[in-house]
Amino acid sequence: MKKSIFLFLTVCLLSVAAQAQQVKFGVKGGLNVAKMTNLTNSKSRASIYVGGFARVGLNEQWSIQPELVYSGQGFVFDPPIFDETTVAVNYINLPIMAQYHIIPEFYLEAGPQIGFKVAAKTKNDGNTHDVGDAYKGVDFGLGAGLGYDFDFGLGLNARYNFGLTHAGETDEKHANSVAQFGVTYTFGNFRIKK
Repeated sequence: MKKSIFLFLTVCLLSVAAQAQQVKFGVKGGLNVAKMTNLTNSKSRASIYVGGFARVGLNEQWSIQPELVYSGQGFVFDPPIFDETTVAVNYINLPIMAQYHIIPEFYLEAGPQIGFKVAAKTKNDGNTHDVGDAYKGVDFGLGAGLGYDFDFGLGLNARYNFGLTHAGETDEKHANSVAQFGVTYTFGNFRIKK
């Protein structure tokens, strides 16, 4: 199933790229503020994300941006009596964002995302334990955000990703919830052509 989805997305991207006006590559990184929904006695975990992207210009206002991103997610469990425990669940995410450029520099974006779990650990009082079996290996979600690109390649981006599937292996319905704030750098000047 995973291979079929990946193959389908690859074919779609190649079809879009064949009709594109321009393709530019870039890198991105920044701060994640992540948590799990419907989880009592928990708070957000701050971590990082870092990755790369290809921006494919389609016409005057639209572009598609597939990405490959390492994303530190999870939450902090903070019960009233016991010590705080950090639960780090990290993913390799593959979002595909459709971007609408209101002006050439400023855009809104939204699109689907598939994530593959790479590690899940708890940290408490200096002790680390592997809890990879407690979380599913694949996570599906949607993202929405906005960004601004400066003329010299640097850009600012903010995005919110929310999970559509249950992240844990239990019957409880906990989904990923991640706010991202970061910077991008596009190699070569990307401008939607008129």
